[in-house]
Amino acid sequence: MIRLAIIEDELPAANRLKRLLGDCEIKTEVVAHCDSAAKTKAYLASLPAIDLLLCDIRLGDGLSIEALLESQTTIPVIFTTAYDEFALEAFKLYSIDYLLKPIDPEDLHLALQKFVNFTGQRTDSTTQHEGVHSLLKASNTKTNFTLRHGNQLVVIPNTDIAYFYSEEGCTFIITRMGKRYLWDATLDQLQKELPTQEYFRINRGMLVKHNAILKIEQYPNGRYLLTLQPDHKTETIVARERAREFREWLGG
Repeated sequence: MIRLAIIEDELPAANRLKRLLGDCEIKTEVVAHCDSAAKTKAYLASLPAIDLLLCDIRLGDGLSIEALLESQTTIPVIFTTAYDEFALEAFKLYSIDYLLKPIDPEDLHLALQKFVNFTGQRTDSTTQHEGVHSLLKASNTKTNFTLRHGNQLVVIPNTDIAYFYSEEGCTFIITRMGKRYLWDATLDQLQKELPTQEYFRINRGMLVKHNAILKIEQYPNGRYLLTLQPDHKTETIVARERAREFREWLGG
């Protein structure tokens, strides 16, 4: 049973969300409903024993995101909103998903399932609450990259990413299909957010995913030359000072 609070200033929307939760296969219990940013801050200040927040963004007296940031909460959040312009800000918090209104029942189910996956499907509420916070804070858990591409909001799952690289002060995502997207974080920041068993920083300018490596060749001065899928436009070389750690990362 997932114990959750709903942050929503429109009563019809809150009631519809409760109905959708009641129809969902994943069992939930709504233990609180806050209809303003002020009430949200006060509620979070009480350190509630809940597992999850379902949170609208634009409230009558301000933005819920500001309330969450001010409270420094580590409670995971599924955002439910009619506005897509806050997606990048939302994913800087402990965000599980970002659902646009009107909420689709299947999308809500998938978001709850994602939360369950994060928690290891534990059933004890207190253990679950502490466990997911520990996971999100202490482990590398970033699973989605939400960004603007032209006039679209694009969500790229971690499973679709091949590698990241930096060039002229910019960071780029390369997907397994060879698409390139600009990302607003440095490789240093990404390294802290991604699972270390999947990604390796082969040099100052590149962060490579394990399953993107097709071939590894010896290279002068104790380095390695990698062939990636999709191919990178320049030689992909493991720096000499990272070669030993690279071998250990590969399991050799």
